[in-house]
Amino acid sequence: MALLKTLPSSLHKNSLFTKLLTGFIMIITLLFSFNFFSFPYFSRNVQKEIIVNNQQNLSATVERYENHILIVKGAITRLFSNEKVVLMNELGNGTRFDPVNQIVDEIKSILSNDLLYLDNIVLQFRKNGFIIDKNGTSTTGKYFTKNYASKDYGIEFWEEQLELAYPMKIGKRSEFIDKFNGRSNGSFIPIIFKNDSNAQLFIAVFLDPVKMHNAFHNSNQNRFYVINDDKLPLFASLPEPVPDFPLLTEMETYIQDDDLYYFYKKGALTGLTYLAVIPNGNIAAQVSRIISILVVFLVAAVVLSVVISVVFSIKFNNPIRKMMQALQRFHPVGPLSSNIREYNFLYDNIKRMIRINREIHTDLDQKKRQLKNLHYLYKLKKINNNLDSDDEAFQPFYLIVFQLAMTPRYYQLVASEQDRASYFIKEFVSIALADKFADSVTMQIEQDQILSLVFADNNQAERLMETLHELKRVFDQDEEYCYLTIAMRPQLCHPAEFAEAYGETSAMVHRRKPKRRTQIIAQMPHEPKDASFTPAEEQQFLVQLQAGNRKIALELVSSILNRMNKNEATAGQYVEFAKEIIAKSLKTLTALELDISMVLELNAPYLRIKECLTPDEFEDFCKWFLTEALLMIQDRQDGIDPVKQFMTEYLHEHCDEDLSLEMMAGKINMSANYFSKYFKEKIGMNFTEYLTELRIRKAKNLLVESDQKIQHIAEQVGYVNVNSFIRMFKKVTGTTPGEYKRIHQLGR
Repeated sequence: MALLKTLPSSLHKNSLFTKLLTGFIMIITLLFSFNFFSFPYFSRNVQKEIIVNNQQNLSATVERYENHILIVKGAITRLFSNEKVVLMNELGNGTRFDPVNQIVDEIKSILSNDLLYLDNIVLQFRKNGFIIDKNGTSTTGKYFTKNYASKDYGIEFWEEQLELAYPMKIGKRSEFIDKFNGRSNGSFIPIIFKNDSNAQLFIAVFLDPVKMHNAFHNSNQNRFYVINDDKLPLFASLPEPVPDFPLLTEMETYIQDDDLYYFYKKGALTGLTYLAVIPNGNIAAQVSRIISILVVFLVAAVVLSVVISVVFSIKFNNPIRKMMQALQRFHPVGPLSSNIREYNFLYDNIKRMIRINREIHTDLDQKKRQLKNLHYLYKLKKINNNLDSDDEAFQPFYLIVFQLAMTPRYYQLVASEQDRASYFIKEFVSIALADKFADSVTMQIEQDQILSLVFADNNQAERLMETLHELKRVFDQDEEYCYLTIAMRPQLCHPAEFAEAYGETSAMVHRRKPKRRTQIIAQMPHEPKDASFTPAEEQQFLVQLQAGNRKIALELVSSILNRMNKNEATAGQYVEFAKEIIAKSLKTLTALELDISMVLELNAPYLRIKECLTPDEFEDFCKWFLTEALLMIQDRQDGIDPVKQFMTEYLHEHCDEDLSLEMMAGKINMSANYFSKYFKEKIGMNFTEYLTELRIRKAKNLLVESDQKIQHIAEQVGYVNVNSFIRMFKKVTGTTPGEYKRIHQLGR
């Protein structure tokens, strides 16, 4: 009623109400006319849109499948370069428990990710035909005929794969039976991965296609198939036979045949064809339903538009004008001063949208910078991507690499502080360069490496070098924690030369001087060619290493390092020489059948190399590692087992403490299972029996030679509970501690 009373005063031809109402009615009439006359056209094209929607749904499903297989491939590729896998491949047997257990742990770690939908991972080694999976080791014949037997994949199939050359093969879905337990492992798709760098083995994964389909398919893809190039189905979502679909050509993405639509797409990574079969009736029903809904919405929209037009035309006066002013200025001025809650709500939301719009613009600017960083990171890693990246849109730039070398003081920091320090260094470099060169891009591509691109011209090279020297003066004040090697390519780079320029600057970093100070390298330094073993020195070193002659071997290494220092060898050459010492030592220890795991795990030699920055530090490292290896060789030659000696001495000295098998295994860097077997092999009895016998023997001496109470003696031999001590003593000796003491007193 209040609105109706305001109508007479609002019907003036120049009033805001009349103009707003007339405008609303014209818009409503226009929209209604447009929708009315466009319905015939829409009804013809809505079916096409539904078809496009089905194509997009299938494309999304294919992308999920392909990305999932790519993720699985990435996880498996890391296994090929795993040190333990490479070691087992070279040894050719599965009897080395410690490497096998570590490989099994790595497999279980991958399988623990339920989103990979993997049942098992199998490493098939050519040498001696043995395999490793999540349950341990087995032979090829036993595994694929008993543990994972399949009518589609016999033993001949798996043996044949060792002879074939391909990066990846995807088999059809098949049921795998565990004949030992008389049960089915499940129905899986086997995928076989191979690697050129390690052609003596392949890795097979058993992928659960049902779980993948449930996770990745869209609701309208009930009849979904995965087909290879021979039109053979690898997977079908329904148990019914695969329909006899027409020939699929690469030029089309769907085919209509009778009452069925065949939507298909080929995967870029796998080359498989993904097929979704949808009855024509489903699409026709969707079209009819959508048209009916749109008609209802159109009628409702017209009615509601007329009503709302009248109401809004009356109420839209000063509040609307103020809102428009706020939008025009993009800055709200004061409160709305309206008693209508809806207007206040709209005005508040306009203010909020203005604020959000500013935040979005700020965020978009940041995202653009991140996208630009990602573009260059992709080019650096040579990854194909779908980012719009026209190299011509980017101007030439100077490429700068900041390589961080951390000191022992840095590694004393907790992990969070280390990450924070690396982040602050990157941010400092970014801010310092952006202050002088506004369009510079700085990104952290590794934990110890920062990359900067400075967009400039040839006339600004000197200015850029001055900025780098200013950075160096700042970093010189933090030499207690880290040193930087700043390598700058002196020529401007075109975007197409990005990867080549990065390789050149990385090589410049590799040739830094082996000194503890921040260095700027703007030209490729000279690198001497005689910075390692000569053939004669290498032969002599190997002979002395195998013989365990520590003095001569260390003198030879010192001589080579002195020569490298004299010839001004680069830091990269020192690193390569240190790695060569490790490799030759490990190879010799392996040939002598010595356990190299203790040497590898002892202070992580490859990590310690990163802490070496000067020739003296590299020499100390080489002598330390070589001494550890030579001591093992000497002990072997002298018939001394240092591990056994340590175990027995430690147990004798600490038998009164709370000891466990797991604790002892941790002290010598072994797994509990491996330590248990090793202990029994070396001592002749298991760990618990030996510790019990040692404690009871000590208790006998205390009972005979002292007047202490039984409770005190129990504590001295490692028993907190005196009743437990009495029971164990009687079990071992046949008498209680009190009876044992009285018998020996009577004997005396």
